[in-house]
Amino acid sequence: MVSTSRDAVASAAHDADAIDVARIRAGDLDAFETLVRRHEATVYRVAFRMLGNRDDAADTVQDTFLRAYRAVSRFRGDAAFRTWLVGIAINVCRTRLTSAPARMARRSESLDEEREDAPRPALPDRRPSPEDAALGAELRAAVAAALRRLPAEHREVLVLREVEGLEYGELASVLRCRLGTVKSRLARARAALRAALEGVWL
Repeated sequence: MVSTSRDAVASAAHDADAIDVARIRAGDLDAFETLVRRHEATVYRVAFRMLGNRDDAADTVQDTFLRAYRAVSRFRGDAAFRTWLVGIAINVCRTRLTSAPARMARRSESLDEEREDAPRPALPDRRPSPEDAALGAELRAAVAAALRRLPAEHREVLVLREVEGLEYGELASVLRCRLGTVKSRLARARAALRAALEGVWL
C-alpha cells in the first residue's frame, strides 16, 4: 500500500513536471519557480548528505537550479525531470568535493545539523517515546558520521538509493553507468557503511 501510494505521488509529480517544462519552453518563467519549489528539498538533502555542510548545500541548490534553467531546453524527457535534476546536483557536488578538499577538511559541522529554514520533507506526526527518540537520534548521528567517512562514490549511491529512494534505473541514469555497475557499487557501498558502523553502532 505504501509503495503504491509513493508510486502514485511520483507519477503525479512526473506529469506536473512535464507540464511545467513545456510551459518554460513556451516562455513562462513562473513555471520554473514552481519546479524549484517542488524539488528544492530533494536537491538540498542530496547536497547536504554529500557535502556535510549547510552553506555548501545551499550553494549547491542555487548552482543546480541555475544549470537546470540554462539546460532545460535540452531536457529530452528520457528520464524523469527529478532524476535529471538530481544528476545535475550530483555533478555539482562532485565538482565541489574535488575542487576544494582543503576547504572541506576545515569544515567541522556535523552531517546531522540542518538549517532551521532549510527545505524539509513533510513527515507524519508519530511522536515517538523519549527512549525511541534518543535511539533514533543516536542512530542518525552514527549513520551520518559513517557516511561522511565513506568515499564520495559510495556516499552518493547510498544517499540516492537509501535516502532519496531512487530506483536502480534512475540510479543508472544519474550516475551514468550500467545497471550491473549500479548494483555492484551499491553492494560495496552498503558493505563499507556496515564496516564504518562496526564498533560505533552495530
